[in-house]
Amino acid sequence: MNNINWGKYSKPIILVALVVALTVLRGTTFLSVGNIANVLWSVSVIGIMVCGTIFVFLLGGIDLSIATLCGFCAVTVVEVIHYFHDTGLGLFVGILAAIAVGALAGLFHGFIITRFGVPAFLVTFASQSIFQGLSMVVTNNKIVSCTAPAAFTAIGSVKILGFPLPIYFMILMALLSWFVLRKTVFGRYVYSVGGNATASEISGINVRRVTIICYVLSGVTTAIGGIILASMTQQAAAATGSGYTNDVITAGVIGGVSLLGGEGTVPGAIFGAVLMGLLNNGLNLLSVPSTQTGLVKGLVIIVAVAFDAMQHADQSRKKVRKVVKKTAS
Repeated sequence: MNNINWGKYSKPIILVALVVALTVLRGTTFLSVGNIANVLWSVSVIGIMVCGTIFVFLLGGIDLSIATLCGFCAVTVVEVIHYFHDTGLGLFVGILAAIAVGALAGLFHGFIITRFGVPAFLVTFASQSIFQGLSMVVTNNKIVSCTAPAAFTAIGSVKILGFPLPIYFMILMALLSWFVLRKTVFGRYVYSVGGNATASEISGINVRRVTIICYVLSGVTTAIGGIILASMTQQAAAATGSGYTNDVITAGVIGGVSLLGGEGTVPGAIFGAVLMGLLNNGLNLLSVPSTQTGLVKGLVIIVAVAFDAMQHADQSRKKVRKVVKKTAS
């Protein structure tokens, strides 16, 4: 029993335990296809965003502008649609414009961080106010509704096999991010830079380029999240993405992504997002008072992080044993 690497199975164990508990307490309601679809739908935007932001986390960086950039991209797509009189062309141009805004924001962050050596925390902390201010100016600090064209509202509401489209977008983004990080040279560069930027640069990796691309990817996925969120709510405002910065960071941390860089996986980050959704849904089904939800969520997060710490401790012990064996031999 002592040889079992419990940390390795921490994420499945936590998910199964939570699902079993909620099934026992609210079996029929919780296990319904509609409820599971709602859980995944509610975290789809977080999941999409974390698929790009994880690149920044793996560098040991941070992006505090996620929420306001999400709002600005949502405002961009809605305003462009209205400019083109709520047509399909407007939707197409609006999506491209919003993604371009996200990419340019990431490019700006990456350039300032690498060119002038400004900490990512300060750059993105300042830019979050910029994006919010731009959203307020464009919308005159009002909520702008958008219910046409039909293709726009379909993005956030149409269901396939009982599950809304945003869930499939999240799965697609997760697969793409996983492939880039695990199956490409660039992905290996990201882990290398996050583990030791100085050593990576000495070995010939263009650390500046890798950093800029990672922030661009974060901006693009934030823009995609903003577009989908605007479709879900059929409106946009400066406060559209409020709270998403904390949600994305929390999902990553719960999923085992190290904010110090070099450690973390896309499946882990998605696990963090899904766990948050299941937890919120379970608390609602159990009618837990809002005054107690923070306490319960905090305890679950601590357990999740503790299990993940066990995994890292087991890996460290194995590495030490290997070194000792080689030295002894």
